[in-house]
Amino acid sequence: MKVVFRMRQLMLLIIIQVFKSGVFLLRLFGTTWRTIMLKLKFRNILSVDEDTQSLVRTWRNSESERMFSYDDHYISEDEHSNWLRSLQNNEKHVLYVVFFNDLPIGTVSLSNIRLKHKTADWAFGLAEEKLRGKGVAGIMEYQLLEHAFGEFGLEKLNCEVFSTNEKVIRLHKKFGFKVEGIRRNNIIKGNERLDVILLGILSREWEEKREKLGKILERVKI
Repeated sequence: MKVVFRMRQLMLLIIIQVFKSGVFLLRLFGTTWRTIMLKLKFRNILSVDEDTQSLVRTWRNSESERMFSYDDHYISEDEHSNWLRSLQNNEKHVLYVVFFNDLPIGTVSLSNIRLKHKTADWAFGLAEEKLRGKGVAGIMEYQLLEHAFGEFGLEKLNCEVFSTNEKVIRLHKKFGFKVEGIRRNNIIKGNERLDVILLGILSREWEEKREKLGKILERVKI
């Protein structure tokens, strides 16, 4: 009886979604994910404190972020404040701050949300350098896909990646994204014209991949 009760408690933890506060937890498989689930959280940027919102501006202005962003100019405090206001009551764009052990480590976003067509674009950034290369980016992507095709009810998710960002292109392909096109010489970075790779994934394609990827992510230890 105790085992059954504990399993019910565990299942309850999995399905609880505190959506109003912009918080949702990772759903994975096996044993390792239990610890990660408690440590990794997404919070709507509009629900976090001003210091964290200001930290996001610092991330947006970092060299590593601007290197792979369309808008690579310096973002002032006023511009950042106006951007935050533009997210209020915005049904087409939502940005989450990712917390690990209650410390902000990066962001994920859904933009160009088209509820009629059940599609959206997405992007992410892992700002905490110490966590790069340890599987955290994969967990962030897994969680975002679960949210997009679960709570949000989307049927198609798109993203754009510069051709020079090979690691992220490989990561997206690993999670089931398919290359749908290339915008050749579409942007100038420095003195070089770069291609932009267009990728997309369908909800049914994610369903085919999620369990296998969940088992792979069981091996992640942070």
